[in-house]
Parts: sequence; C-alpha cells; structure tokens
Amino acid sequence: MAGWPTVWDIGIDAVTMSSSFTRRKLLGSAFAASSLTFSTRIPVSAETEARTMLRNLTLRERIAQMFFFEVRGKVMSPGYLADLQRVKPGGVIVVGPNIGGEIQFRTFMQEIHATNGLMKPFICIDQEGGPVTRIYGDPAPGAVQMGVLSNRDVRLLNRDRAAFLAGFGIDVNFAPVADVAYDVSSTMASRSFGNNPEDVAAKVAATVKGSRLGGVLGAAKHFPGHGRTHTDSHLIIPEIDVPWDEWLQTDALPFKSAIAANVGLVMLGHLRYERIDYKPMSISKVAVRALRNDLGFNGVIVTDDLGMGALDSWDPFDVVSQAIDAGVDVLLWGNPPTGWDALIEHVIGMVRAGLVDRQEINRRAEQVVALKLGHFGTPDL
Repeated sequence: MAGWPTVWDIGIDAVTMSSSFTRRKLLGSAFAASSLTFSTRIPVSAETEARTMLRNLTLRERIAQMFFFEVRGKVMSPGYLADLQRVKPGGVIVVGPNIGGEIQFRTFMQEIHATNGLMKPFICIDQEGGPVTRIYGDPAPGAVQMGVLSNRDVRLLNRDRAAFLAGFGIDVNFAPVADVAYDVSSTMASRSFGNNPEDVAAKVAATVKGSRLGGVLGAAKHFPGHGRTHTDSHLIIPEIDVPWDEWLQTDALPFKSAIAANVGLVMLGHLRYERIDYKPMSISKVAVRALRNDLGFNGVIVTDDLGMGALDSWDPFDVVSQAIDAGVDVLLWGNPPTGWDALIEHVIGMVRAGLVDRQEINRRAEQVVALKLGHFGTPDL
C-alpha cells in the first residue's frame, strides 16, 4: 500500500539523523525493551503449539485470523472495541489518520492488542520511509537514500526503525519494497533500492535482518515485482510482460534474498503477468505456487489491500473466493464495503459448501498463529 506523511511530526529529520544519535537520544530504554531477537522461520515446536492453540478457536475465529483490516479513528471508540472483540481479526493496519499524539497513539495500540487475550491481533503499518511514511520521527531514510549506503548501515538503520516502531506497539512493517525500479519512470522509482536486481537483493536482505533485530516482522513486497511498470495499482491493474526465465534471474532475486534472510511475510501485488497467469498475482494460484515451490517460502503470504483501485470493479465476495482458492494465508482489506462479518461468513460458506477444505483453513490459520507465537510468545492463559 502506498502512503503519505502523517500530520504528526515530532521534529526529527528522518533522512539526515545519524544511527548513533538515534540509538542514544531517541530510542533510549525503548530500544532495549523492544529489540528482542527472534526468528521468523517457524520452528516445529511453534507449529505444534499453534495447532494446540487452534483447538480453542471456532471455525469463525480461525478464518478471522486470515483477515487484516484497517484501524478506525485515533482513539478506541466503543463501536471499534466491540467490533474487534466480536470479530477477533488476525491483524489490523495503521494508516495516517490513525496517528494522533505520541502517548495517545501508543495507548491506542495497547488497547488494540488487549482486545484478544488469547491471540493478539498483529498491528501492521506501511513505514518504508521516504514518500511512504506514516509516523514522522523515523530514524531511517527511504529506500532511495539507503540504496547508496553499505549493507551494514542499511541493517543498522532498519534495526533502529523497527525499534522506533516497536516502541509504539507495531508488530509488522509492510517493508521492504523488493521491487527493482529499472528506470526513473517506474512507479516504484521513489520507493525502490535501485535498478540493479543484485544490489536491490542485498539491501532487501539487510532490511529484513535489521527489522528482525529491532523487534518487528518484515514483509517483502510486491511479489512478483512491481518495478517494470509505470502504472499505479492503486488505480488499475498493471500489465507486466517478461519471460519466466528472465524473471527468475532478475525480479525474483530480491524476493529470494528476503526469504533467505528469514522474512516473516511476503505481500502479493495487484499485477498481471500474462506469461504466468491471466489473474492478478494477488489472487493467483500460480503466484502462490511460485513462492512456495520455486522460491521455497514457508512463511505467511498476504495480499496487498484488496480494496485498492486495481480490483475496484470486482465483486468483493468474488475477490475473497479467488484469494482463498489461490492459497493465500492473509487477506488484507482496509475497509471492505461489505463490512468485516460478511467476508468471514462468506469463507465459512465456502467451507460448508466444500469449496475449500476445512483442513486447508486450519493450515493457513496455523501459519498466522505460529508466526504470532514466534513474535509475541505464548500467551498466559
């Protein structure tokens, strides 16, 4: 998802601030509290524990773990609280209008986490830096600036960014952008690490590792690569034409490096690669198969926001059906026109009609829950 700066600015120049100053002056004890080292490669023990926890969840609650919705407002309202406690979504995504004062925002995030004691919702954000900045005061610059830095500096800057975000209660950052911007007219030119796949791959790996050190899960996007297009998927579906063999040697490299660096999530883009599939990659079995089989990704696969303009003319329930059929683990939908409950009911109906196997729902919910266990630890019940 693209982003615009928020109105809240705590007065720190995110581009020019040095990493050492940030660690010393900005983060302080918050860094020590949030920079826990954890692995996003789900161990067998976490999978077993996730399976055990899923026994305590109804089918509706398991399906809800597969949906991430947009946060509403700047403070916890009675209506939003009731929705979170009733639906128990797997996660929420913070956008610019949700960010008020520093203490207000941190309190709001704590209240969101507290709505589900058994299985906290992931709190997600798009904080790439540069043009996609939700919270000002970020100690790291955008990808364009980091693209000319050493891999070590990129890792440390992203560690500091993650610690900054974790200090507010953020769990998942939908970054890094793993798209290769081959020319200045690419729609990703202001958000990419560069125009060379190998260089971008190195920076992507450094970002993933740094974010993990800072206590926040990363999500490489926008698979299988948005850099070749000059079209914005917030408006229409971009068309990409590249041979599969060429893709494997170019656009795939940053995603391979993210996976090798143990990235927790990979986000599918609203892109149409006609040589691969006629469907948008965000709802494509072929895209999921490529991630799982060709690139060996065993983490959580999440769609880009299904409410973006690229899919605006599609029936919402058809979008959900195709995403579920494609095999994605998480459906990100900021503000579905149907409301939250109707989408979950639709998937329940798919299970009851035999259109998707109940065990397949269990497997995907297990993926999400196991990732949460690695991040949050086992809840005290």
